[in-house]
Amino acid sequence: MPVIDVHTHCSPRPRDDPFGVAEALRGIPVGKNAVTNYRGLPAVAYHDMTDFELQQDVCAKAGITGRIISNPFAAEMITSITRKPAIDVVKYVNDQTAAVAARAKSNWGLGTLNPLDASHITEGERCLGPLGFKGLLITSSWHGQFIDGEAAFAFWEWAQAHEVPLFIHPPRVPIGHDQQMDQYKLDELVGRPFDTAMALARMILSGLFDRYPGLKIVVAHMGGGLLPVIGRLDFGWRLGCEGMPERAVIRCKQRPSEYLANLCVDTMGFWAPHVREAVEMFGVDHVMFGTDYGPVPVDPAEHIDIVNKLVISATDKEKILWRNAARFFKLDYIA
Repeated sequence: MPVIDVHTHCSPRPRDDPFGVAEALRGIPVGKNAVTNYRGLPAVAYHDMTDFELQQDVCAKAGITGRIISNPFAAEMITSITRKPAIDVVKYVNDQTAAVAARAKSNWGLGTLNPLDASHITEGERCLGPLGFKGLLITSSWHGQFIDGEAAFAFWEWAQAHEVPLFIHPPRVPIGHDQQMDQYKLDELVGRPFDTAMALARMILSGLFDRYPGLKIVVAHMGGGLLPVIGRLDFGWRLGCEGMPERAVIRCKQRPSEYLANLCVDTMGFWAPHVREAVEMFGVDHVMFGTDYGPVPVDPAEHIDIVNKLVISATDKEKILWRNAARFFKLDYIA
């Protein structure tokens, strides 16, 4: 059976370094890997992330027949380090990603941009046109600002009008990172999924999906930390906001859980019960196979095994493993 992985990252070390950040991002070597320390948050940079040939080999052996490749951290990080115009950095990152995706058949790329800056829409058009990307990756927050506010309205309007497939992924440094998240890898293990959850909660509660009901969105990590708190969003909406200041008033027209129908998610999380919950809550047509392979160097076969062991029909497994992705991203893919 075909398997399309919608959540992979690959960033080979470029030959050039136009922004002078290679040294800052390289980290301290530890065997084949390196330990980086960006904004006080240590992390292991696994060599799998930079080795395209290794990735292709590992994925092929696991049974993956197609990959969607993106780069979630580079644009925001380089902009922060260099203070160069974000649009220049974004163009550079997109050119690099396009070159990587073109290196093998059945690989497709996602571009990236800052949705809070309307001037980046032109770069989005370049991504979907000349660069041939199948959609765009946006982070759930950009430099400490979530993506539900008016600054992003022009982007959301454009994305809806052009039916752009969007992949929401947490940033390298989540909001709240300064609350002792430098311990126990908490920024990665807890901070990032809840950056995603905060972004999605704000998008729902602010009425963003009432304003833009036609958005095409798939969210990394099974929606981050959204599902465990969706019931709380519902009771908050149910109780109402009488007497509260305007900024605290919930604006969505429907019960928050009803907006799960506006989202798709991937299966990345290494936790079969959560995958089952995602299928139940989002619906099988809204779940796509994803591994986060590259920065998370775990055999993709483990992820495939989780899906294959779900107590669902063979048809539904096909949807998760490849059909939903092919439809959502409009992939030219023949099984």
